[in-house]
Amino acid sequence: MKGRAPLAVALLLALGAAAAYGYSAPGPVLWQVAPQPGATLLLRQVPLTVQLSRPYQGVAALFVDGRRVAAGLPAPYLSYLPPAPLAPGRHTLRVDTLTAAGAFSYRWDVDVAERAQRVVGAYDAATYQALAAVNQIRSTLGIGRLRLSGPLEAASRAHSAFFLKNLDRYRKLSVAVHTEQPSWPDFVGRTPWARDVAFGYNGDGDSEVMAFGVGTVQAVELWLDSVYHRFGLIDPGLTSMGFGISGQAGTSSDLPVTTLNAGFESQAEVQSSRAVVWPVPGQAGVPVEFEEGEMPDPLANFKGASYPAGYPVTVSFFGLDVKGLRIASATLQRSGMGEVACHLLTPQVEQNKDELGMSAALLPARPLAAGQGYQAVFRGSYRDSGGWHPFRVATAFRTAQA
Repeated sequence: MKGRAPLAVALLLALGAAAAYGYSAPGPVLWQVAPQPGATLLLRQVPLTVQLSRPYQGVAALFVDGRRVAAGLPAPYLSYLPPAPLAPGRHTLRVDTLTAAGAFSYRWDVDVAERAQRVVGAYDAATYQALAAVNQIRSTLGIGRLRLSGPLEAASRAHSAFFLKNLDRYRKLSVAVHTEQPSWPDFVGRTPWARDVAFGYNGDGDSEVMAFGVGTVQAVELWLDSVYHRFGLIDPGLTSMGFGISGQAGTSSDLPVTTLNAGFESQAEVQSSRAVVWPVPGQAGVPVEFEEGEMPDPLANFKGASYPAGYPVTVSFFGLDVKGLRIASATLQRSGMGEVACHLLTPQVEQNKDELGMSAALLPARPLAAGQGYQAVFRGSYRDSGGWHPFRVATAFRTAQA
């Protein structure tokens, strides 16, 4: 990609599905609570959320250590913020509800770690740059913009700092970049979800992407110009994000370390089967090349495939009700020159099923020509609760000048 820095180190996406990590509490009224029972918090002032089942008619109240706190949002999603930071140690939370069916109460404990921060520090320039870059992409797609989240900001910063501090251990032991080892200094949580929850995140799922050896805006561009990492930016169900960057360029090919954590809310995800395609119709200045470095490697699904390859074209069905995807045909045409040779990545071909989801990708076997028009067409069917439905999705774009 002309003008783009190469990937210095491999990338990896970890994406949580909607409500995959929610805690289901017992009883006819309460659906889930956050923080989860037994959670250890690394922030002393975090939002407390109680989700009540639908339909709901009645009164609900939340108590922290026996003292009632005021709600910030109406039922069925009750969000509370304690008026003062919680002291380190164990705290008991309780929700009481009164409905036509009777009274219901649920009680659980959480711990605030001794080393917990009082609040998240002010967002820095890098975070605002990352937010603007991601929201520009989402505006181009016509989907909801992300907002900044204190817990996700803290989790992103903490993992970038952890990775930097333990850089030699990651290199020597070949540990997955999203995994933290409890015995290593400044450990927060093994998984992105564990870290997000530790800092008080209370959404329905999460996404973490990382990049190495590039700056803030370049990192966002690399994620967008990949295959699996792209989905962590363009899913309509993502609503919030945080960003962390650690290390100075020039001291190591791995530095700086960038981490972006995005939060998923199931109510923000469309239930329908709206397709999200990238590049969008009419887009200009599309890169010509897909460079080696993404992990997992999407080309590893195809025997004999090699780099450099052409820019990936993807179509995704993010609706919560979409449970299956079949691609009957997919073609990429160069204007006036005929069909371009491509590898077609589908859920049936993909070896890492959790990475691709309900998406498909056309991966040109060779870099695209500069300053040329292209058209991609996907035909197939998707499955939801109503059965299988045929679709045709097309996009036409123009590559950047050399």
